[in-house]
Amino acid sequence: MSRAPGTSAFERTLDRIGTDIVDGGLPAGTVCTVDELVDRSGHSRSVVREATRVLSGMGLLASKAHVGHTVQPSSSWDWLQPRVLRWALASGRRESTLLAIRELRTATEPESARLAAERRSDDDARELRVTSEALRAAAVRQDPIAFLEADLLLHRLIRRAAANPILDRVGDAVDEALRDRVDQLPGDGIDHHDAALHTDLASAIEAQDGERAAATMRVIILRTA
Repeated sequence: MSRAPGTSAFERTLDRIGTDIVDGGLPAGTVCTVDELVDRSGHSRSVVREATRVLSGMGLLASKAHVGHTVQPSSSWDWLQPRVLRWALASGRRESTLLAIRELRTATEPESARLAAERRSDDDARELRVTSEALRAAAVRQDPIAFLEADLLLHRLIRRAAANPILDRVGDAVDEALRDRVDQLPGDGIDHHDAALHTDLASAIEAQDGERAAATMRVIILRTA
């Protein structure tokens, strides 16, 4: 269930240059002019300029008048940007990126689940229950698109119930990891035990059992990250 690349000229240009940077085709320290990036991407100067502005905002490029656009080291990149993660997961950095995301999830998601159990409203509990049921039904049908939609929503609902905007900031990284996992599903499809764990997680949050919610989330991460 691979996602299609961007369809507009801007999105294609952004993806082309971003992918080249993340995958090492444009190594750190490389200085590129707009004309060089026009040749590389095949799109107009105005489109390339807009793409370089976005890439500079992500920390991939540093732009300086009369010099050009300098590729920045990976330590400068905004790794919580969904596109940066997507490019990394599709590149030679895939395994190290998956490990980094797993470490991030292990450090933050159990705490989000615990806080959600403590702070959830009745509406939060109801939405989590309904979403976990939808996720389980998608697993029974072996419907990866519906499974992904329910999985993403469940994790977003947990972050919302946790009511911590800083923890919520890492949500894009979690979402990319979940999308990637569904893209990489094995031939035997969705594991019903994974779906059951999400039902247990929603149940623990509804019961306001923070320790059980956190423990269940840890198991989910170990099985899915």
